[in-house]
Amino acid sequence: MWTLIISGKKDPFLNMEIDFNMWHSVREKKSFPILRFYQWDPPSVSLGYNQSPEKIVDTQFCKKNNIPIVKRPTGGSAIFHDIELTYSFASNICFSSSFYNPTSSYFSICEAIKKGIEKIGIQLEIRGFSDGKEPSFTNKACFTLSSKHDLVYKGKKIIGSAQRRDKYSFLQHGSILLSIRKNLWERIFIEKLDFEKISSLDEILKEKFKIEQLIECLKNGFEEFFGIKFERKET
Repeated sequence: MWTLIISGKKDPFLNMEIDFNMWHSVREKKSFPILRFYQWDPPSVSLGYNQSPEKIVDTQFCKKNNIPIVKRPTGGSAIFHDIELTYSFASNICFSSSFYNPTSSYFSICEAIKKGIEKIGIQLEIRGFSDGKEPSFTNKACFTLSSKHDLVYKGKKIIGSAQRRDKYSFLQHGSILLSIRKNLWERIFIEKLDFEKISSLDEILKEKFKIEQLIECLKNGFEEFFGIKFERKET
C-alpha cells in the first residue's frame, strides 16, 4: 500500500527537508511510494538546485517582505509558492514499469494528476513539447517557460513540475496554481513575466472549491491511474 501524507502549511526549509527525506526513504527501500501534499508558510521562492538567486529574483525585495528563498533538491527554475497546492512524489523505480526512465515517470505522474484535476471539472492537457533552454539554465520564472511535462489549460500553464533521480529512485514535485497575486510576482522576479502564458484553477473554475476537495480528487486520480490504494500517515 502506497503512502499519502497531507502536511498542511509548513516552513519552506522544512518542506524541502521532508521531500528530501522522502526520497532517501524510498531509495533505501524503507517505504513504498509516497505522495505528499503541502503548502508554504510564509509564501516563499524556491530555486532549482543549481540556480543562483541573484540572477532570477529581487533578493532585497524578498528580504524586506519576509519571503524566504530556498533551494529545491530537484531542478527546474524559480517558483514563487504563494496561493497554491504543492505535491511531491517519491518512489523506488521497482514499483512501476513507468518509473524506469525519466520521461515515462514524468508523464505517468502527470497523467495521474490530470485524472485527479478532471474530478473538479477541469480538463488539462500535457504540453508534450519544450521550447527554449532547459529551465534549470535560464533566468526566467518557471511558469513563463514551456516544458513538455507541463499541465496546461488552453495552452496556459497551470502545473509545473521538476524531478531528480538516481539509478534506483526519484523525487518529483510541482506547483498547482490556485490563484496568482500578479503584483507580488512582478516584484519578485527580475525578468518581465508574460502572464498570458499562465493561469490558475480559480481563474478557470466558476465555483469555489476547498483545498481538501482538491486533495481528495488528486488522491483518487493517483489510485485510479496506478491501480493502488493509499494509507494516510502523518508527518
